Amino acid sequence: MLSLVALAATWVLLVVGAIVSATGAGLACPDWPLCHGRLIPPLDRLVLIEYGHRLLASAVGLLVLWLAVLAWMHSRGPGGLARRAVGLLALLGLQVGLGGATVLSSLTPVVVGVHLGTAMAFTGLLAAFATHAHRAGHPRAASAGGPGLSRLAAVAVALTYVQILTGGFTSAFGAGLACGGLPLCHGAVVPAGPPPAVLHAVHRLLGLAVVAVVLVLAARGRASPEAPVRRGVLAAAVLALVQVGLGVLNVTTRLALEVRVAHLGGAAALLAVLVALATWLRAPGDARVSAAQPSDGRALAPASGSRSAAPVSGHGVARLVADYLALTKPRIVVLLLLTTLTTMVVADGGRPGAALVALTLLGGALAAGSANAINCYCDRDIDALMRRTRGRPLPAGRVAPRSALAFGMALAVAAVLVLGLGVNWLSAILAAGGIVFYVGVYTLWLKRSTPQNIVIGGAAGAIPPLVGWAAVTNQVALPAVVLFAIVFLWTPPHFWALALHRQDEYRAAGVPMLPVVAGPQETLRQMVRYTLALVAATLVLAGLGVLGRLYLVAAVVLAVPFVVLVARLARRPTPQQAWVVFEYSVVYLGLLFAAMAVDRLVG
Repeated sequence: MLSLVALAATWVLLVVGAIVSATGAGLACPDWPLCHGRLIPPLDRLVLIEYGHRLLASAVGLLVLWLAVLAWMHSRGPGGLARRAVGLLALLGLQVGLGGATVLSSLTPVVVGVHLGTAMAFTGLLAAFATHAHRAGHPRAASAGGPGLSRLAAVAVALTYVQILTGGFTSAFGAGLACGGLPLCHGAVVPAGPPPAVLHAVHRLLGLAVVAVVLVLAARGRASPEAPVRRGVLAAAVLALVQVGLGVLNVTTRLALEVRVAHLGGAAALLAVLVALATWLRAPGDARVSAAQPSDGRALAPASGSRSAAPVSGHGVARLVADYLALTKPRIVVLLLLTTLTTMVVADGGRPGAALVALTLLGGALAAGSANAINCYCDRDIDALMRRTRGRPLPAGRVAPRSALAFGMALAVAAVLVLGLGVNWLSAILAAGGIVFYVGVYTLWLKRSTPQNIVIGGAAGAIPPLVGWAAVTNQVALPAVVLFAIVFLWTPPHFWALALHRQDEYRAAGVPMLPVVAGPQETLRQMVRYTLALVAATLVLAGLGVLGRLYLVAAVVLAVPFVVLVARLARRPTPQQAWVVFEYSVVYLGLLFAAMAVDRLVG
């Protein structure tokens, strides 16, 4: 019962949040967590609306905390509710932080959209929690509708959530009336521009897709022998159709306050119903949980041509989060973000705006994480054969291949939206191009077909400087191309050092890395050439006049050990020496780009 109370309170909180947005009360309290520096704010209408939203959020937080304590005390076994409660608390903490960021960033549209998206994710997780809690008291042994109905419900959930996200960004960017006509938008299904109209049109199309999927779900679910399923699909169908009507009213009433609030409330209710239905269908009863299925009901079916993803008993939320984070290869992402940030400083000539930096780095992290996660999906067969990678989440069976692929695709969509809507579309296009190149050209084609794979594929890792430059200037100038070339030329000696250290593993996995195909001596000759070309490119950057003497001195000082280490490796090629070169190459690139930023800031 308490979980249902918390879910109802969360729905009310979302509705009040919609009222805050519709009335323009979002900055009625310009500070956070207090309001005008006071615990009890001035009794102004807009202030009371905003502060009421905050107080209600506090109440929901206390309810969820109470719920988590009870779950932890009474349901800590495998398949229990305790670890789901941890997920609720994690999302709650994130949402609190985003609430503060929304105010402190003066309602930056991307932050507002992410705040809504997190709120809806929290609502969905709470709906799943309440369903699991109810099911715990009603164990059943029979499937409620078969795997087909379960998958269809999951698709409806995902599609509805994405549609809500686009609606949130449509509102945040003031695009609610960007398509004034019905049913077309400026005479087209999706107009060529401007961006607000495109966003609005995509939101409409996704709404129709949601209705279609939900109606199919309702038609199939009507035959279920279980009353909860029949009631659930009927409620979902009614809510979906009502949402279409409210969407039309939003346009015809020119965003009347009551309609906007009802539209968001209906969206939250539809998502909660679909999540509850999908949870019920996917894990129909405690009696069905066995060693063949994880205790939280997540089926880990192997993809074609891959190893079976074995279940992990008691796989907690913290471990699950760590596994999905591992798919993004965070150490690589950090290095790529450093090149992005430094490029932004160089392009700006000093200190770019904090909001621009934050959005660019967020979009860049999402893009890099997306490419790496999809790479893990594509290379899971190779990773299973190599000691260095066999412990990754996919070959180890801790994450299902389809889940990893969906995760990577979701990150890609998020990256494009954050960069396109929050920064500029040139940076978004460059980031999307980097993802496509890394996955399509390098991972799926070059890596398994030619020893020059890392040379050509290195272009993907050199995209971040172009994104950083475009984020600041909305163009790609010659210095950005030189920065691209520096990372491009750095990649072969960096990665071939690793390949020399691990060449037996690459040979066993059948990956045609240069040391495996051409031998160590040819690889070392190529490494020397690329290292010298890299040093020359760093000096060209100084010659363009973009950077000064401090950078030039740093570039020379950092280059000397790199050249010496590569030359020493060429004379005495041992796995240990190759590893030294690999480690220094990472330090070299990081310090080189840091020197660029320091030179620009000091200069």
